[in-house]
Amino acid sequence: MSAWIVSSGHIDVLVHALAQYEVVSRQLGVEGFRELGQQLWQGNHTSVNYRYSENTPAPRYHLRTTEATLDPVAVLKAIRCFDYQSCEHPGWPDSQAHHLTEALHTAVLEQHPDLGERVNGPCGETYRYTTLPAWERAPWGINVLEDVIPVPA
Repeated sequence: MSAWIVSSGHIDVLVHALAQYEVVSRQLGVEGFRELGQQLWQGNHTSVNYRYSENTPAPRYHLRTTEATLDPVAVLKAIRCFDYQSCEHPGWPDSQAHHLTEALHTAVLEQHPDLGERVNGPCGETYRYTTLPAWERAPWGINVLEDVIPVPA
């Protein structure tokens, strides 16, 4: 398995989705959400460092937000991508980052049961999604938060 560092935009999507799907309270405020993003990004860096025997610290995370509702399929794919890039180290199953993405994944599927179900995933779990065309269109790695905001038809 290979792994890479996700962008800060990818972390923005996860942090925004954690609030959108009420996995964490919006009352955390800007600094609380910035810290969550920092934890997620550090988890990703820990994985890549472990995988490639490096010791590169995560840069400071700068939170970007939006009032828009994120596309749930794109959020699911962002979670899968993040998990895939972050599960390389032995501490992943017990990490805060893993617990956050698992809770987010559950929350998205609870609010959108028509999108699929979690059977397991990377590093042990598998997902079955019923939205294959939308899944294929969604980005794997996200550059900016706006990449997962649905465009009005």
